[in-house]
Amino acid sequence: MRTISIQADKHLDQVMEEWLAHLLLAIPVGPDGIKFDGDLSNGTIVNHRAEGNWTVSFRPSPGGSRSRVYSNPYVVARVIIAREHESDAT
Repeated sequence: MRTISIQADKHLDQVMEEWLAHLLLAIPVGPDGIKFDGDLSNGTIVNHRAEGNWTVSFRPSPGGSRSRVYSNPYVVARVIIAREHESDAT
């Protein structure tokens, strides 16, 4: 599979966040997800396992310690871009 890397100029951050949120909304509910900036062992993994809930896991994630569930795709987009979890998952 081909990997696509995206880097926006600072004044386009809002555009990137908006369209990344659209991509997250398009992930069907199920076991499959999208890998960002890496692979299953060392990347950022996003799954949509339950309607309206996205799991973001920064790997490695021993025992799920670096995984968090979010209900807002715009928050998930910001988390992916920042490569760190937000303190308040809204």
